[in-house]
Amino acid sequence: MPTTGRPRLKQEEYQARVDAYCAKYGVARNSEGVPPFPRGKRETDQHREWLKLYKTHQRLARRQNGQCQHCRAPVSEGSVCEAHRAANSARTGSHGASAGPRRALLEVQGGRCPICGERVEVWDSLDHCHGTRKLRAIMHQACNQLVGAAESLGPEALDRVRAYLWPEAPRPRRQRG
Repeated sequence: MPTTGRPRLKQEEYQARVDAYCAKYGVARNSEGVPPFPRGKRETDQHREWLKLYKTHQRLARRQNGQCQHCRAPVSEGSVCEAHRAANSARTGSHGASAGPRRALLEVQGGRCPICGERVEVWDSLDHCHGTRKLRAIMHQACNQLVGAAESLGPEALDRVRAYLWPEAPRPRRQRG
C-alpha cells in the first residue's frame, strides 16, 4: 500500500516557523536565515525544534537548487532523483512499473482517476487485475482500495452497498443476457 508523504512546505510557512522560534527563545536569525544552534542545550525542546527547522531549511534549499529532497543529486521529475524514485516505487508496491508505461496509461485515462474522476499523478497507486496481475489503471489510493474490495466481494455486494448508502435512489435494472 503506498505511503502518503508529508505535504510540501512553502517558504512562507517555513519563515513563519522561524519567526515563531526566534520569538519564543529570544534569538535572531544568522546570515543563512536560520536561528543559531542552541549551544549547551542538547536534548532539550529547543534543540529538537532547532533540528526540525534546520532540516526544513536544508530541504527547501535543495529544492530551490534543483536537487533531490533526499540527497544532492539533480531531480529527474518532481522533487526526487532517479535513484530515490526507483526506491520509492519499489517500496510503495508499484510492482516494477516504470514511468513509461505509467505515462502512457495516464494519457489513455486523460489524466483522471477512472473511479472518482479527479486528477491523478503518474506516481499514484496502480491497479492490477488480481487474476493476471496485468496493469489496469492509475488511481488514488482510496479508489484502489475501493476497487480491491469490490472485486473481492463481487457485483452483488455493490448492489447492497448502493442500497445501503442511497436507499431512496432507484436501483439499476440488470439485463439478463
